Amino acid sequence: REKGGMDRAPKFPMPANWLFLSRYYAVTKNKEALRQVQLTLNEMAFGGIYDQVGGGFARYSVDARWFAPHFEKMLYDNGQLISLYAEAFTLTKTPLYEQVVRETIAFAERELMSEEGGFYAALDADSEGEEGKFYVWTHQEFSETLGEASALMQAYFNVTHEGNWEDGRNILFKTSSTAEFARQHQLDATEFAEQVYEAKMKLLAVRSQRIRPGLDDKIIGSWNGIMLRGLVDAYSALGDEKFMELAVRNASFLSERLMTEQHTLPHTYKQGKGQVNGFLEDYAFVIDGFMGLYQVSFDEQWSQKADRLTQTCLQHFYDREEGYFFYTDDESALIARKKEIFDNVMPASNSMMAKNLYFLGMLLDNSDYIEKAQKMVTNIIHLVRREPGYLSNWAALFTNFVKPTAEVILTGPEIKELSRQLSAHYFPNKIMVGTKTESDLPLLQGRTAVNNKTTIYVCYNKTCQLPVHTANEAIQQLQKNQ
Repeated sequence: REKGGMDRAPKFPMPANWLFLSRYYAVTKNKEALRQVQLTLNEMAFGGIYDQVGGGFARYSVDARWFAPHFEKMLYDNGQLISLYAEAFTLTKTPLYEQVVRETIAFAERELMSEEGGFYAALDADSEGEEGKFYVWTHQEFSETLGEASALMQAYFNVTHEGNWEDGRNILFKTSSTAEFARQHQLDATEFAEQVYEAKMKLLAVRSQRIRPGLDDKIIGSWNGIMLRGLVDAYSALGDEKFMELAVRNASFLSERLMTEQHTLPHTYKQGKGQVNGFLEDYAFVIDGFMGLYQVSFDEQWSQKADRLTQTCLQHFYDREEGYFFYTDDESALIARKKEIFDNVMPASNSMMAKNLYFLGMLLDNSDYIEKAQKMVTNIIHLVRREPGYLSNWAALFTNFVKPTAEVILTGPEIKELSRQLSAHYFPNKIMVGTKTESDLPLLQGRTAVNNKTTIYVCYNKTCQLPVHTANEAIQQLQKNQ
């Protein structure tokens, strides 16, 4: 309750835990839950675990204060954290969360994105044989880079003459938001924010001349699915077309380079080739990414591809007796095929497949998918009660069963603009479908634009409320049932 996260060291971000607490707050309005989420997100964003100059998160903090990171940067962490901060922004409208989303995406595009549109796996902690050398600053380096602005920025980023870390070096971290720091130092908040931005750009330019950490240039299917979902969630929260462009580029890469004509996926891709048969996690996260992209773009190729990959999972990974999925496909040479149930630094592949079956079932009006998801959830309820910290993604899915999931249906010429206005509000328990003209999707049958004006239908269990023409009216209908 002092620094957020779990009360221990080393300290991992564990995004699924805080995503669950956000959803728990949405259902219960328990302010303690929301406070803990905000405390954790604030402290992570202030700490050395977050790259204050270039954006993006390190894998974990070696201490309990989020101060000293293990400097390795993993794609799967950053994709999940983009989703988490984006969702938290729709809930709280905290400027810091928007900043973290934008800077982390900028980092991923700049340092992890391949020319083909895939994202590489990770950046090493070391450069020149030393951990963190690329990221830390001596007092002299910092002062020479920033010149006259140096004294103020030293206070802001906690840089000292003797160094706050090893060998006289400084890890940059903050103890307050930009606005709070400006208030404490009697500065104009807008002007100070601009000064911080300029300082970061100078530091980034100097840092980019250093010898870089090693790049793990494998492209991993599951981690790219996570990053795709992060970009989709960022677009939903902030409406920045750049994020949509990056999402479509990444999804197109996954579809064209990784997904085969038989609707299978490899686990890794390198030098133009897929390597190793895909595991359940690869399918689970790519399905989630495609499903998310459909709901912001309304391009039905993505819902269709999500469905085809789901069919592959049911055909080659599903255990009909237990109702869960094996981690490896039925061509695996392993004698014992395991099932991944517990959520960890990444959600478990089975919890993701349960979520996929539920929401894809809603999107496609496929009762078989929904029933399979409900069976998976029902059979694990005893474990979730006992060990929620290790089943937090399952717990997040539970929050969607407390009240009916909203089916938000948009038809007409301005569906993109209206859906963007809707998505800026916090309604995690919903699906969105839309078409400008006509569609074969079951939920869109009989739903037309009234008087040729873009129309929104808010429905529950396929029973719709009165059609409306503005996002505000639809938001009011959603709020009544939240």
